[in-house]
Amino acid sequence: MNKLESSRRRKTSRARHSSEGLSREEYVERVKRRKNNEIDDIINDSQGRKSASTSRKNSRGTSRKVTKRSSKRKNAKNDIDGNMQEELDTKTRIKKMIIKILIRVLIIVLIILFILFIISLVRFTSIAKQMIKNTPSIIVDTSGEKIGEVGNERNRKNISFEEMPDNLKNAYVAIEDERFYKHGGVDIKRTGAATLNYIFSFGKASFGGSTITQQLVKNLTGNTKATVTRKVDEWTKAMALEVAMSKEEILEAYLNIIYVGPNVYGVETGAEYYFSKHAKDLSLEECAFLAGINHAPNAYNPFREGEDNSEKIKKRTNTVLSKMLELKYISQEDYNKAKEKVDNGLKFKRGDIEVEKEGEIYSYHTDA
Repeated sequence: MNKLESSRRRKTSRARHSSEGLSREEYVERVKRRKNNEIDDIINDSQGRKSASTSRKNSRGTSRKVTKRSSKRKNAKNDIDGNMQEELDTKTRIKKMIIKILIRVLIIVLIILFILFIISLVRFTSIAKQMIKNTPSIIVDTSGEKIGEVGNERNRKNISFEEMPDNLKNAYVAIEDERFYKHGGVDIKRTGAATLNYIFSFGKASFGGSTITQQLVKNLTGNTKATVTRKVDEWTKAMALEVAMSKEEILEAYLNIIYVGPNVYGVETGAEYYFSKHAKDLSLEECAFLAGINHAPNAYNPFREGEDNSEKIKKRTNTVLSKMLELKYISQEDYNKAKEKVDNGLKFKRGDIEVEKEGEIYSYHTDA
């Protein structure tokens, strides 16, 4: 087979260089050059492949190095971020812990203050009830014999709520605290208006707006300072009284303790001083007079020497009657009859009560 193949190639070769017009030597030379060129191409191709392979290896090596450096940087950054986050979390936990502790302490303090506040209110209402009774302290000697009394320096006589005529109670409620039976010790509407007036007058005006319950508190405590703290304290005590006492008990206590003239306290003593009669026997116009002078008793005193207060008394008494009519405590007919008597002049008759000369004393209703 090899001999035949070799013979066939030789014949083919002779046919080619014979057809191309080449001598045998030229043809051989041409074939050699072609083979040499093919060998060079193979070598160049091999070198190119080696170069490309080396380049790829270098590229992969460089890429691996860059990736390693990038990975190291990323790991370092992650470590730093992790440490910072851990530190931040620790600080946050500490802050939250401190806030929780402060809130708990604040709650405990508020609870303690609230308990103390309730205790003080309970004590106040207990003391207030004792003061309202107006029972003087009795001083006795070693053998138990009475030798004197303390606390009866004021001209004051207590009477029960039932002994007070309706016109007298209604007159005071109408002119002093028309929402007395509706509020819980503090009249929000009236207090709000008084507070705005106080603010807009830059603290020069009085607070005003005191309810009958608040006036009772002020009469019991004797605190008349025109301060915000005193007013707030008065509100809380008034609300405490409303819880501890009924409206009837509060009004009864108030009408038994208020100042109505020179060393004259309570409506019973006032009725005796101005009209020489008991409070239960007062007429409608006389009740209106007593209620009307409450904001400045001595300014309307008909017995003051050298002064004629008749016109002031008529005007103020008619104001009370008008308010009672407006609130439907009296009828139009009762109003007309009482007003006629007022316009003709009230019949005052001074009772036999020892009084002291005092300056102008005003009710806590206007000084509130």
